Amino acid sequence: MSTRSAAPQILKLPPVLDLNAASRLHEQVLALRGKDIAVDASDVVRVGAQCIQILLSAARSWQADSLAFAVGQTSDAFENTLQLLGISDESLLPKEIVK
Repeated sequence: MSTRSAAPQILKLPPVLDLNAASRLHEQVLALRGKDIAVDASDVVRVGAQCIQILLSAARSWQADSLAFAVGQTSDAFENTLQLLGISDESLLPKEIVK
């Protein structure tokens, strides 16, 4: 196993992540497969569930590949949408339900 020394690739998200942006986001994520990723969501003003689903899937895939997938900077709109969907903005994983 090799030691990772390269900086993670930055995935800068556009301001609008709606259904129209989902295909492009999917292509961008696939192009970064096999590399550590740092997601920058600081410019996001609107995000739909389709794009969040792509990011969730990517986070799980990167985890399975033992690669880093981190969401760094986030906008209030991005964080609010994740919260509305019940998703942790730090890990992009569903929150545990405490009974």
